[in-house]
Amino acid sequence: MKRSALAIGLLLFASAASAAEIRSYAVRIEAHPDGSGSVSAVVQIESATPGAIAIPLGFATVADLRMIEGPAGTVLSASAANGQSLVQAVVPGGAPAALTIAFAFTTKDVFLPVAPASGEKSTLPEGSRVLRHAVMNSQPAPIRSYKAEAVFPEGLRAHAVREALPRLRKAEAGPRVLLDDIDGKTGARLQVDRLLQGESASMQVELVPQGRSVAWLIAGLVLSLAYLVYFRDLVARRGQ
Repeated sequence: MKRSALAIGLLLFASAASAAEIRSYAVRIEAHPDGSGSVSAVVQIESATPGAIAIPLGFATVADLRMIEGPAGTVLSASAANGQSLVQAVVPGGAPAALTIAFAFTTKDVFLPVAPASGEKSTLPEGSRVLRHAVMNSQPAPIRSYKAEAVFPEGLRAHAVREALPRLRKAEAGPRVLLDDIDGKTGARLQVDRLLQGESASMQVELVPQGRSVAWLIAGLVLSLAYLVYFRDLVARRGQ
């Protein structure tokens, strides 16, 4: 009897969790020089019922999880799931079917390691980083709209976009990842419409120091002087 009651409870829990659909999901990442990040998310949900709502996160580590907005009595928790994290929002009875849950947390894994393999030379300048964000929709219902914006640390600028997934569909206009100014700081935006179960959205951006090295400055001066000498000789020849 107890087993039957437990099984029924689990079925009801799963049904409640799978009924909700994420209509809009927006993430903001403030990347720090040490590879950590401060993250905030705003999730708009439809067809919500009392119980657990699972929200996939594109981060392996989550700390200091706190709710910013949501129905009174909502409880948030985070757990590891298939290489990323999953936030579970337990919504109390009486909550509306269409609701917004906003939360914030910190993470340790904003950057990928950039150290070259043994015996190989790095293709990036010293002090470079590779910013990576990837989320997989592990839930049955599609995520209708997913947006992530990452603000780069001070002193770093984008050098190249290594990865931008999923590939653009026929009806979509690109680019998938856009390098852009975000509140007066350099950053990148990732946008995907309709992310189905099992599909991933990801971006990788190479970041290099903003200041030019001494070698580049010297090279620039040499080229400038060579141009001035050539231009002076050219003018002298024309005047003869």
